[in-house]
Amino acid sequence: MNYVFLGGAGEVGGSCMLLSVAGRYILFDCGIRVNQTGRDALPDLELLKESAPVLDAIFVSHAHADHVGALPLAHAIYPDAPIYATVPTQRLSSVMLNNAVRVMETEAEETIFTQEAVETTLARMQTLEMGQWIELWDGWRVLFIRSGHILGAVSIYLETPEGKFFYSGDISTFHQKTIDGLDDITSLPAPDFMVCEATYGDGLHPSRTEEEVKLAKAVADVIQNGGSVLIPSFALGRAQEIILILRDAMISQNIPVFPVITDGLVNSICAVYENLTQYLGAKLQKHITNARQPVFFYKNFSMARLGEQEAILENETPKCIIASSGMLTGGASVFYAKGLAAHEKNAIFLSGYQDAESPGRKLQELQSGDTLNFADGTAVDVKCRVERFHLSAHSDQVQLVSVIKTINPKSIALVHGEEVALKALQEKLIKKYPVICPLNKQVKSATDFPDWISPAALANMDKKRVFNLKNVEITDTGIQLDTETLQSQRWLEFTQSEHTGTIEGDKLIIRKK
Repeated sequence: MNYVFLGGAGEVGGSCMLLSVAGRYILFDCGIRVNQTGRDALPDLELLKESAPVLDAIFVSHAHADHVGALPLAHAIYPDAPIYATVPTQRLSSVMLNNAVRVMETEAEETIFTQEAVETTLARMQTLEMGQWIELWDGWRVLFIRSGHILGAVSIYLETPEGKFFYSGDISTFHQKTIDGLDDITSLPAPDFMVCEATYGDGLHPSRTEEEVKLAKAVADVIQNGGSVLIPSFALGRAQEIILILRDAMISQNIPVFPVITDGLVNSICAVYENLTQYLGAKLQKHITNARQPVFFYKNFSMARLGEQEAILENETPKCIIASSGMLTGGASVFYAKGLAAHEKNAIFLSGYQDAESPGRKLQELQSGDTLNFADGTAVDVKCRVERFHLSAHSDQVQLVSVIKTINPKSIALVHGEEVALKALQEKLIKKYPVICPLNKQVKSATDFPDWISPAALANMDKKRVFNLKNVEITDTGIQLDTETLQSQRWLEFTQSEHTGTIEGDKLIIRKK
């Protein structure tokens, strides 16, 4: 079971992993780096072509751009490979990819793929239901598990003739307003290998309920004092959560009713959610049935129409604007931020992960009066109120550790995180599990463990160990191993007790006597 990350390892963005096992090649996700443009945003597709003569399947965990944004390019290379996703992911991917084409055309960005490429990619998608085992080939089957991240998001459990593999995708163990959290995983057989996200591997989330209350009251406070609020938001998932947070606070009369305007890609995504209510959370489905009202709109809520942005800013009526993108890298939120940031009475409230190089992260770290530089080269002196609210759709460190302990894999690779988050989560796990933090372009085996493994982790591992050999010589007197293996701590640990070894291809198989 070999794998290589073409993007998304040691970083957040460009998630794309190739798995090679039992003679087949499987691709998991194919996303972009949302804080970059052109070819720099893409996973390493040249390495993909070099590594996989064919693709037997492509699995898509969810429709965020960092997981699906380069999918048409992978499809172009392997047009016969079936693409598997949930129904919501298929519908949402259509919106996201078509929007990407429009952005490339209207903002004079490099054309990475065309409308036709998007259409052929979507046509190749086959939808699978969550919670149902699907037979793929002889000895192969797959299970999509609701991961709780956004509508339609899944973790993927793959059984192969040569072992079991668990791909976490992006995980939220807690219920959100739009969807329920990670489905029950307690009955899953322990996989041989797990790839787990670590976006917040170094942090603990505050109470979700308390953060929602704080956000609603903070927005109401700014508006009552005559200002307007911009909430830059991920169009897919986060924006819908914020709309419902404000709507519910108004319905319960915890805050007054005021104008809420949604703009950008947010509106198209809301329409998809409205048409897939059977995939929404149980509590929200009950509300829809009883209220018989639109899911996301309430009294003074409205959608901005094309060409209305300047008029919205010029209108002095205090209001809350929810617009994409969430990191202020582009989209409608950039236009509104430029218009609101220079005035003390206004506010910009950030609500989610901000990439280290994004304008959103820089805004988060600014002092009042500092200058914020946007990706298009413009700059604004920031005098408005800036605050961050923790409404992440990713699990935190404690929740991730709990998930991993429940799944109980034999080895783990941590990805989808900045270095600090990856290392912090690794430290929490390494006493019990063999854990590595791979980098992009490194071809690894699921049996490649760290140089040092704790006694507890060794006890948790299978009795069979596998060493990949680089330069091995078989002589009349025995086996001559390469220097790197002989000098490794792993090898020294094995030499301290009795084992028997055999060569199988390019691997040394060590078993306890």
